[in-house]
Amino acid sequence: MNNQKQKQKFRASKKWKDFRDTVRHEQKVDPVTGAKLTRMANLHHMCLDETKYEDLSKRENFVFLNQMTHKCLHFLAHKDWRKRLAGITVLVERMADINGWD
Repeated sequence: MNNQKQKQKFRASKKWKDFRDTVRHEQKVDPVTGAKLTRMANLHHMCLDETKYEDLSKRENFVFLNQMTHKCLHFLAHKDWRKRLAGITVLVERMADINGWD
């Protein structure tokens, strides 16, 4: 399923909405920031295999993320994710030094 229209159609389905609502009731906070999930939170597919896009059989393949965390995760989820994360770590460490954070 590589067509965005197909994905949108699936996300409009009762099957998806029911699954999303179930997960939303189970998970209350963004696992990265610890912040309460907002109304704009996204149910993120951890498995990026397009052929499994509609497979809701494994709850562990999904996680709710607030909008900014979701965008950040998609940026990092790349074959060079370690390099990207290392670059972010260097910058945050510099900020910590400049600002006196422990």
